[in-house]
Amino acid sequence: MDKHGQYFYSLVGILGLALIAILAMNLKLMENDLGGGRKAFLASSWQERTRGVTYAPPLSDTRLFKTLRLNDRLPKIDTVIFGSSTAMGARPDMFPEMKAYNFAQTGNPLISVIGEAEYIQKHDPGIRNFVIPLDWSLNFLYMKGAPSMADLSRPVPGKEQQRPPLLARMKEAMSEPRIKNLSAVLTSILKSHHKWDAAKGIFLDASGSDYRCPDGEIARDYDTMNRGTCTGFRYDGSATFGNLDRVKQGEHAAMVLEATIPSSKYSEALMDSKGEINPRILEALSGIVKNAKGRVIFFMPPLMPGMEKRFTQIHPYAEYLERTKSELDSWAKKEDVTIVDAGQSEKYGCTTDEFVDQHHAVSSCYRKIFEQYFRQGHDRKGIYAPE
Repeated sequence: MDKHGQYFYSLVGILGLALIAILAMNLKLMENDLGGGRKAFLASSWQERTRGVTYAPPLSDTRLFKTLRLNDRLPKIDTVIFGSSTAMGARPDMFPEMKAYNFAQTGNPLISVIGEAEYIQKHDPGIRNFVIPLDWSLNFLYMKGAPSMADLSRPVPGKEQQRPPLLARMKEAMSEPRIKNLSAVLTSILKSHHKWDAAKGIFLDASGSDYRCPDGEIARDYDTMNRGTCTGFRYDGSATFGNLDRVKQGEHAAMVLEATIPSSKYSEALMDSKGEINPRILEALSGIVKNAKGRVIFFMPPLMPGMEKRFTQIHPYAEYLERTKSELDSWAKKEDVTIVDAGQSEKYGCTTDEFVDQHHAVSSCYRKIFEQYFRQGHDRKGIYAPE
């Protein structure tokens, strides 16, 4: 073999060893992140002691952690905020004279929310008030099927978290986000004065050390992703969105256009449903209103400024969206409740940089919405939105 051949095979061998090392380290980090559900109990216990910011991996499945936290908070609250990640920006102190916990979970559709509210009404009489989002943009109002009661009893340790197949884990381990995260992890280890302790903390320990967020809150990371970014949930259940960048003003027009093209999930939600709400959903929501001991506040989560307004200017989206809101308005008046319509968030003063994408608003936007609602529209029935 000539020198060129030796060089080629040496290079291939080095690259192969590097890929194997990346795969092995990322598989270890992923195994540490899953933890068989154990980390949810550790993170919940830590938050109950410290009232700090944390979450249990993966961030895409928050149900176990949030259910643990809800059960710990139940004795001291009278209000639950439900929903998916679109509702995670709502903070309990935005609701006057209510002691609330934000129970919103990633990817949690309205049909599931209804089952959760029904469980709480049956099992937790101390919860008087219910705050429930009604998302049209994610198809939640139109989703087929009938709600069924959830089980929100206190989880017990011991149930192993289902692991994805090895091939799927290997594919994720070699994905761009995982490789970028590994690069950041290795860089932080190399910069540490105590490299072995830093490596041990990331690859072997259940969590990192406590640290302070920019606002002074204490935080602890039980995930190897997003270390040191104050990502996760506050003691009140709201999300920090610390791992996500805010939308920049220069990105706004392109993102609105992207949202309103025919192939977007928002457009498809309207086209597939033609704006017709699943009647079983409204029927079940009527039951929640009837059985509530206090108030039921419904809201349509904020969308990026200008996005919903653009939908109202395009045929046939405008007609379908109007059908949805007309039906909701009639239903709310019949049930004697208010639906806070924050779809056109700009009406409340929300700005582009208060969003991380087209349908996730941070807490500062939500504060503007509910401050205006409680100041001007809390006694109105039907859909409320500023003129």
